[in-house]
Amino acid sequence: MDDGVRTIEIFGTDDMRFAVAEAGEGLATEGMSKGYMILTAIEAAPGEELRITLNTESMLPATAMSHNWALLALGTDTDGFARASITARDNGYISPDYADQVIAHTAMLGAGQTDTITFTVPSEPGEYDYICSFPGHYAGGMVGKLIVQ
Repeated sequence: MDDGVRTIEIFGTDDMRFAVAEAGEGLATEGMSKGYMILTAIEAAPGEELRITLNTESMLPATAMSHNWALLALGTDTDGFARASITARDNGYISPDYADQVIAHTAMLGAGQTDTITFTVPSEPGEYDYICSFPGHYAGGMVGKLIVQ
């Protein structure tokens, strides 16, 4: 899709990491996970349109290993969001108490599933957390930063 929107394809892996198949402009990577480069940060300009495609690569059933990508507003209590979301299974593990602090998120995806979202990067510069809110994944390190500058 060549509509001028930057597209980032992210893989959620069984070892609870966000990863990419190849390095790209504005992507910070560190180490490897299941043959992919671990994604630690995405750099973007204020107001830029971003398209995120999340793919879950897993050998486990969805009840044991699913992933989403949730971008939180600047200043959100990320620990609190993750804790509250653990009990929000019926809402895709996105806590309704924090819904107003979620800028964008994919669906919760089991093995072989894909979801694509498009959103406008916030206008305020800063480091915004993105996490997987499936139980245990944030604590396990499935987190990164959207760096707006």
